Amino acid sequence: MVRIFQGQEIDQKIADVYKHIQTERKILEASQLLRQATTNQDVLRRNEAKIRETERSLSYFEDTLRELQARKQQQLQGEDPSRLAGPASPQVPPKEFDPRSGRYPNPQEAMGRPSQGGPPKPKTYSNLDLIKADTPITPTKISRMLHQLEFKLQVEMQYKKGIDKMAKLYQADGDKKSRADAESKKVESEKKITLLQTALKRYKNLHILDDHDLDAPGPDGERKDKLRSKPLSGTLYVTVKGARELDHAPVVISRSRSASKQISETHVAIKVEGTQLARSHPSRTDRWNEEFEITVDKANEVEIAVYDKQVSEPHAVPIGLLWIRINDLVDALRRQKVGMETGQGGWFTAGAMPGDSPTSIPQYPHSGDMNAPLSYGGAAPGSAPMGFGAATAEGVDAWFAVEPAGAIALNLNFVKENVRKRPLDGPLGGLGRQGAVRKRKGEVHEMNGHKFVQRQFYQIMLCAFCNDFLLNALGYQCEDCRYTCHKKCYEKVVTKCISKSNTGEGDEEKINHRIPHRFEPLTNIGANWCCHCGYMLPLGRKNARKCSECDITCHANCAHLVPDFCGMSMETANELLRNWRDINRARGDKNTRPPGRQFAEHTHSPSPSVDSQLSPAVDRMKLGPGQEPALPSVDAYGRPISVPTPDRFSQDGRYYQQQQAPSYTQQGPGARPPPGARVPPPPGYPQEPLAQGQPPIQGRPPPGTYDPSVMGAPEGYPPSGYPAVRPLPSQTPAPVKQAGLPPTPLQQRPPSFPSQPQRPIPQQQIVQKPARKRKVGLDDFNFLAVLGKGNFGKVMLAEEKKTNGLYAIKVLKKEFIIDNDEVESTRSEKRVFLAAARERHPFLLELHSCFQTETRVYFVMEYVSGGDLMLHIQRKQFSLRQAKFYASEVLLALEYFHANGIIYRDLKLDNILLTLDGHVKVADYGLCKEEMWYGQTTSTFCGTPEFMAPEILLEQRYGRAVDWWAFGVLTYEMLLGQSPFRGDDEDEIFDAILEDEPLYPITMPRDAVSILQKLLTRDPARRLGSGKEDAEEIKRQPFFKDVNFDDILNKRIPPTYFPTINGSADTSNFDEEFTREQPTLTPVHGQLSSRDQAEFNGFSWVASWADD
Repeated sequence: MVRIFQGQEIDQKIADVYKHIQTERKILEASQLLRQATTNQDVLRRNEAKIRETERSLSYFEDTLRELQARKQQQLQGEDPSRLAGPASPQVPPKEFDPRSGRYPNPQEAMGRPSQGGPPKPKTYSNLDLIKADTPITPTKISRMLHQLEFKLQVEMQYKKGIDKMAKLYQADGDKKSRADAESKKVESEKKITLLQTALKRYKNLHILDDHDLDAPGPDGERKDKLRSKPLSGTLYVTVKGARELDHAPVVISRSRSASKQISETHVAIKVEGTQLARSHPSRTDRWNEEFEITVDKANEVEIAVYDKQVSEPHAVPIGLLWIRINDLVDALRRQKVGMETGQGGWFTAGAMPGDSPTSIPQYPHSGDMNAPLSYGGAAPGSAPMGFGAATAEGVDAWFAVEPAGAIALNLNFVKENVRKRPLDGPLGGLGRQGAVRKRKGEVHEMNGHKFVQRQFYQIMLCAFCNDFLLNALGYQCEDCRYTCHKKCYEKVVTKCISKSNTGEGDEEKINHRIPHRFEPLTNIGANWCCHCGYMLPLGRKNARKCSECDITCHANCAHLVPDFCGMSMETANELLRNWRDINRARGDKNTRPPGRQFAEHTHSPSPSVDSQLSPAVDRMKLGPGQEPALPSVDAYGRPISVPTPDRFSQDGRYYQQQQAPSYTQQGPGARPPPGARVPPPPGYPQEPLAQGQPPIQGRPPPGTYDPSVMGAPEGYPPSGYPAVRPLPSQTPAPVKQAGLPPTPLQQRPPSFPSQPQRPIPQQQIVQKPARKRKVGLDDFNFLAVLGKGNFGKVMLAEEKKTNGLYAIKVLKKEFIIDNDEVESTRSEKRVFLAAARERHPFLLELHSCFQTETRVYFVMEYVSGGDLMLHIQRKQFSLRQAKFYASEVLLALEYFHANGIIYRDLKLDNILLTLDGHVKVADYGLCKEEMWYGQTTSTFCGTPEFMAPEILLEQRYGRAVDWWAFGVLTYEMLLGQSPFRGDDEDEIFDAILEDEPLYPITMPRDAVSILQKLLTRDPARRLGSGKEDAEEIKRQPFFKDVNFDDILNKRIPPTYFPTINGSADTSNFDEEFTREQPTLTPVHGQLSSRDQAEFNGFSWVASWADD
């Protein structure tokens, strides 16, 4: 039945397109007859413009007809044609499509016999291409222009209403000058509305494919636009050359005026965010050739308006409008630079490599030496082979379409302000050090389960509560369901979030108004907004819905989130709720209640079924002297004891996470991770409260105290009574059995809460607690040099006084950790160190100890004096054998992390250290994320820009596949000495990651190109290494066919390069910018409170091999 309906729908569209084609042909015939019938130059000029416009429309309709017929043919091939035949199915008369005149195109064969392979894949145009005059009409262009024109029309009509009010006020006040100015603006606004309506009518006439073809990009496309919607500052360079085919205003001819006053002149005005900043001289020939340099301060859009002014008339009237987004211009400039590099010096994308088979490309460099760097083809050694500095383009030069008719020739360029330029002209393509970024979460405001966070939007947003636009695009948005509203409105929201439990009766359920909306598909061709998330609806009917009763609109995936208040506004619902609460409060004041029970009854009243499950010991709890033992199910905060709620705050202000992403703070000593993932390391967290027989989790401790049982030991790590565990010989550690617990299957996540919360910890574990042989502190070390520095603190070279051993000590200020909410991140970094230390993995940095003082925390790590790979690749490009050797060792390090449920998220040359024996050590675990087994995802925006996977940039949930994307970028850099995705700043780098294809030299081995292609696949589900086998998929690639990974793991393969030093304390392999500084600790003037200090309880730890 559905197929029959779809077939009839296609037949109807074919008939509609046929009618449009017939109409356009008649217009074309009439225009050509007019060309022969007149000699009036003005009429001929308008007629020629009309002919060109008609030809473009005709071409679009003919292409659309071919596409619809191809769809019809595909449907007939999969279905019995007789089922689709019927009286409602229009037939296309073939002879009507075959005009015999040679003046027309000849598409009849293609229209009569659609190609068997279906319609060709349409060319992809950038946003700036879509507004160029020479770009053919496409469904994407129609979608963009319909959306833009509808929005501009609404804004202009609101603007005109404001002008009318101002004119009336000035008229009442008798202010003639202001009234004249308002009258001039009114005339201009009315003319703009006419232009917008004319242009809108034209694009609506072209609007045919409305069911699937005019849909805006999906969520990924919206997120890409969001990345590019940030206001920019800088200098805009505009050269206005000339115009063509403009629809000039008619000249008013009067016998009483002289001929000189009956001449019309045209000028161009350039406006930035509605403010006119430049204007050309008047011209009678539509030629200007004027250059403008405009300073732009945090702007999104430039409007270029063409005006006609008759000498005898007081006001100029607009005749054409053009809008250019600055971000689209910047993106086009970046694409232009990349396009100029493609094919130059023998560099191509993987898909454009010459030859039809892999054998046509050399399998090894021309030299045939695996120990030689890859050749760059025609590029000179030591120069930037394909750096952006090689591009010589000076802006975008094109004819841009003016609405409703005509085109204007412009040269556009934009130079960003205060951009920290990358070293693109340096050797090896400008590889340089880049710091990692982490998007910090703002303050969360909870309301009815919503978790509202203040956000800055760069689109026109609508408040879902009051239906007003967000001023300055600043509002509150729920992190879970994307409900968007004003800051002043979030406290009035009556709808529950989808993340809130459905148990219990909320206030909104007490409103006796339960009329569901009747949402139906909407063919959206205007500017409408979603009543839930506040974003503008896309064009088409696939993703838009409208209630047939109350006319509200929303996205298709937001429809189930809209409350059943059809016919009632949110403000009315809120007023009802406020009255309801007032009535309940008045009733409550009349009732007499015991003083000690008022707070608990106000906050929560447990159900009888929960009361019946309380233990007798809790039943005997008393709240105060002389009070009856009622309300045994609530604690001192009026909160249920027996029903832990994951979304409430813990003692240190963080959420108890939900079961989908369990937190270590919830794990009791009985819970453990999957076998082979967690083995108890040496003790590190005190467990004094557990020694008193307290359960692991029992509500929230009193304010101002620090309870280590709430913070807990790291998941899978025993309390301090366990002795240190020796390193295991195999790579995958065996599971540690704990009394009374069954084995946990592999890849199974532990529960969020202990399965036996009432079970106390055996006392013998605490009795057997060995005495600590030594305690490491600041007095045990002498600082020798500074190795690195950042916003996190310092890394300094230090000598241990007892053994004269050298260590790298990472120093973090407690004040910085507290202020930036990095407490849990610091704890996580320690746990990752312990996971790496469990087997003393050969390619992971080891932790000697960690300790704290009153103002700082210290990670004492092994000192790797060979420096990092960034330093060495800047000195000399790696050979193919050397790059493959390092890649193999890094691959094993990532495999170990993933086997332990950890994703790294900050893989880069800066974080890979080189030992004196030529092997690598992966360092810096500050961005690691635990509990990331196969299938688990997270959403934190973090990493180093050049290495961030597309799913991170698009703010999607991501898994461990992000490490394999970064591994692909790292391998590319080691092989070719430059980054595959580059730009002048982070925004350009992000655009390159989302849009550009990496370039490869023609001399690059096919196996290397193949593995990089598979690792740098933008779809994480198709990316190499994203499956259950993880690193095994990568090991099987032909690139590693000559690598024995068991020999790599056991260091049986001799390295190709050994760094050299002049002494054990030599720091020549580190950046001189830091090593020349004095190794001193800067004074800290602030003082932490006792509660802040309690956040670092149990931080100290010493490795078993260092505890001698």
